[in-house]
Amino acid sequence: MEKYLLLHYGEIGLKKSNKDYFVKKLQRFLKLKLDRNFKGNFVVRHSLGRLTVKLPEKIDINKYVDVVEKVFGVRNFKFVLEGSTDLKKLAGQIWDNMPKFEQKPANFVVRCKRSMVLPFHSVDAERELGALLLDEGLGLPVKLKNAELTIDVEFFNNHGFFSFKKYDGAGGLSVNSQGKLVSLISSGIDSPVASYLMMRRGARIIFTHFHGYPYTDKDEMAQVKQLVKILSGYQQHTKLYLLPFGQVQKAIATNLDIPGKIRTVLYRRMMVRIAEKIARQEKARGLVTGDSLGQVASQTSENMFAIHDASTIPLFQPLIGFDKEETVKLAEKIGTFEISKLPCKDSCTMFMPRKPELRANVYDVRRYEENLDVEKWVEKVVDEAEVILL
Repeated sequence: MEKYLLLHYGEIGLKKSNKDYFVKKLQRFLKLKLDRNFKGNFVVRHSLGRLTVKLPEKIDINKYVDVVEKVFGVRNFKFVLEGSTDLKKLAGQIWDNMPKFEQKPANFVVRCKRSMVLPFHSVDAERELGALLLDEGLGLPVKLKNAELTIDVEFFNNHGFFSFKKYDGAGGLSVNSQGKLVSLISSGIDSPVASYLMMRRGARIIFTHFHGYPYTDKDEMAQVKQLVKILSGYQQHTKLYLLPFGQVQKAIATNLDIPGKIRTVLYRRMMVRIAEKIARQEKARGLVTGDSLGQVASQTSENMFAIHDASTIPLFQPLIGFDKEETVKLAEKIGTFEISKLPCKDSCTMFMPRKPELRANVYDVRRYEENLDVEKWVEKVVDEAEVILL
């Protein structure tokens, strides 16, 4: 019997006149991921609100799951076998391909989605297939809600496609459907999660990391590379800028005309300006940060207002209303937490004041910046950037 990967999309289906744009993006990226990971030439077809991919006879399902669950735009997916639309024949095919269970399920249910051209309703098909499977010897009671075994059948294209397990997809919008954004990523927990959330909304993320080397060691950069490598699995053509920022922090920290408590805000404003310059070079449409309101000194509403003042393009902050526990759970889910929790010195803690300003006044901040050659430092850091392609 022919085996297929069958995928359903979610929010993409609500796009009406723009639906084809998102579906084609999804098709192209799914094919790219499958071709690269399994050395094949897969054909991704779109039919009646579904994507189908014909699979080789022998596959490692777990490896396919690892790849497909990282494709944004997919609501759920399953590995199906192509069967008959004749219910009696289909029941026999389902029975012949019933998986071997390590522990026998306590109950079962049949769920059907029918094609409109068939002479029966979905509920009728579920009842008849259930009865036929009991006749075959299934020997399990039916449970309509929360059954331990769900036999899933979809009728379309003159076939009945059946499966025994459904997998959750990543959801969101098709990769690279919303243009480019530049993310300011550190080795911490928050910014990788913020990047992931914007990728999930269809943005292609270009990463920028501000490091303190040679004032810190290279551990921070190594951790960021690992984080970006994980996140690159959700998109294509990933680029990481490693930006030498320690020299900028030192220049600000040693300027006697600038109060120590305002340094953090000035550091952040410089980061924003540098990231904006890269965004303009990359033709990106905004910046992404991992800020959460009130979480640290630089993320009070007053300080964020003063920091955002340095940018002339939009700043996206998807974690702004998250608490730390929510962010940690998501970091664990996407696989970045174990790396982010490793100890290292990062550029954010370099030259940090003991008592940072909590309520910066934007006009005072602008006046302090008159003591700095802002444009010179922006140009210097971007010129000295190391660019890594993943």
